[in-house]
Amino acid sequence: MGIHAAFALGWHRALGWSAVVMAGVASNVPDWDGLPMLFDMSRFEVGHRVWGHNIFAIFLSSLVLGWTQYRFHWIESVANWIEGKIPSLATELPVTPHSSNRIGLIALAGVAMFAQLLHLPCDMVVSGGNGLTDWEIRPFWPLSKAGYVFPMIPWGDVGPTVILMSGVICSAKWPAHLSKVSLITLLVLCVYLLGRAWMRGILFV
Repeated sequence: MGIHAAFALGWHRALGWSAVVMAGVASNVPDWDGLPMLFDMSRFEVGHRVWGHNIFAIFLSSLVLGWTQYRFHWIESVANWIEGKIPSLATELPVTPHSSNRIGLIALAGVAMFAQLLHLPCDMVVSGGNGLTDWEIRPFWPLSKAGYVFPMIPWGDVGPTVILMSGVICSAKWPAHLSKVSLITLLVLCVYLLGRAWMRGILFV
């Protein structure tokens, strides 16, 4: 979602490729609160969609992501490392464009924050199904325990993944039309969500 949103908004042209990478990485950062699952399921059930899925954690982590990229340019470093490991990708990785287009700290943090905030409504609409209860998002925790969820599609539905990955494949096939491809991908995803919500009896009843 972060990458498609960045392409649809034209950030690869306005801010450089590091903004696209930042959006892709940051869009997954709120799920850090799922790591306790590796050690203690009870803590996972308490903390997931809470500890990392709130505006305060998102603000702080966005500043960290933005500052570390601004200070250490880790996106470029990783790209260069991949080039060294997989030489065949050297002509495909856009290292030069984003290396020559340094983004300011505020812009980097803003991209990270937008991508993370986009994560929240995505989680709100994917919930429940197959006898499972809905899992609310608590965006104002710890100041408020109010939770929000709008389960349009159940967990395990492969539709969104198929749509988003198909968009990635099309982007690779038609790189001159990245914004259009990603915009169409996101529109198709929205239509799919509405259709699945209607099938579940959530809309138009």
